[in-house]
Amino acid sequence: MDARLLEKLNGFLALEKKLRTATSEDQVARIACTDSQILLAFDACLFFSGPQLKLTAASNVSSVDATSSEAQHWRRLVLKNIPSAQKQAPLQVEIASAGEQADSDKEINTHFLTLLPLNGGGDALGCLAVLRPRRMSEQELEILRELGAAVRQSLLALRGAKRFSFRRFFARRPLVTAAVIAAVCLIPVRQSVLAPATLAAIEPRIVSARTDGVIREINIPPNASVQSGQLLFTLEDAEVSAEIDRVQQEIALYTERLRMTRQYNFQQASAGHKLAEAETDLSIRTLDLDFQQAQLDKTRVRAPATGVAIYTEPAEWIGRRIRAGEKVMEIVQPAARQIQIDLPTNDAINLPRNARTVFYAESDPLSPIEGELHYHSLLTSEGENLPASYRLLARIHQDQPQVRINTRGHARVYGARVPLIYYLLRRPLASARRWIGV
Repeated sequence: MDARLLEKLNGFLALEKKLRTATSEDQVARIACTDSQILLAFDACLFFSGPQLKLTAASNVSSVDATSSEAQHWRRLVLKNIPSAQKQAPLQVEIASAGEQADSDKEINTHFLTLLPLNGGGDALGCLAVLRPRRMSEQELEILRELGAAVRQSLLALRGAKRFSFRRFFARRPLVTAAVIAAVCLIPVRQSVLAPATLAAIEPRIVSARTDGVIREINIPPNASVQSGQLLFTLEDAEVSAEIDRVQQEIALYTERLRMTRQYNFQQASAGHKLAEAETDLSIRTLDLDFQQAQLDKTRVRAPATGVAIYTEPAEWIGRRIRAGEKVMEIVQPAARQIQIDLPTNDAINLPRNARTVFYAESDPLSPIEGELHYHSLLTSEGENLPASYRLLARIHQDQPQVRINTRGHARVYGARVPLIYYLLRRPLASARRWIGV
């Protein structure tokens, strides 16, 4: 065997061994550019990595600056010819380079740039660019192909070519990618909204004034347990008491008059009409006393049922004039409660019957209360600091006794299932519609 050929064979085997033992892609690039000099006798060898063809290594230099003007010049030249090199590899391109002469004049020297794309596993691993003053022979092109195969194998081994990659899979199959995206957009998801809510009592007993007056005294503290018939608060009764005293005095007077009239009636039979008149006057005063007693009873308001009396503070009510029927407090059953939700009209989604609801109290968000919807108002109302909203009521399935009644929080209401694309674009579409004015 020819000594020169044997030397090249040994050099190629040594190059392959170095490539197999390389621990990084940069090391593979440096070995491919530097140690292949003995095989191909080039002026320069450049390694461009990745699909963007970034210059990462060059022969006879330890590092390269990919942002330099010369590096950008060679990158543009490779990008210009890489499509043709993908079809016919390796591709030899004749280029003209400027060489400086002693007299500072420039003459055009012809060089050949040989491009070998490195593709493997569907990925663009990079490209080898070899610059020589003359064309490569068929034997040299075959050596370059073998060199490219060895470099490609080393890069794939470092990247783990056998590992499945979704990016490579979808990059090679655009129709499959579109089908997967469409399928994901059509995945049914449960629609839900978050709305302000309160843990309200079920059918609370309203305690109101039975007559006009001024509150003189509240006989129970806020949130106190009361029994049916227990005195809750008292209205000012000075005027009614004075009227009762006056009527009682008149009754005593007319009672004495009736006694005297009856004695006179025994003496003269013609005085019967005076007896009837005295009896009528006494009956009127008795009825007036009953009326005043009823008015006095109305100033003392008692509990209509057993439960917990809820109102603000006594100082806000004592001395305040109220009208008949005005609410002062309410009696509730602590165990009989429900979730009261104010759903803004902007978040009014399609809610199925018995929709699932979860209430999160602001004071105890880690103790959710689950329930199901049983009432949906068709009329909107506007509360304090709240937009127009629908009133929803949900019965409780799993209660948390430590959460007090009338506690405020937020409730998540789960609606019907809709496609994922609608779930994601519902609010943007609604905002766009309002902005456009459609």
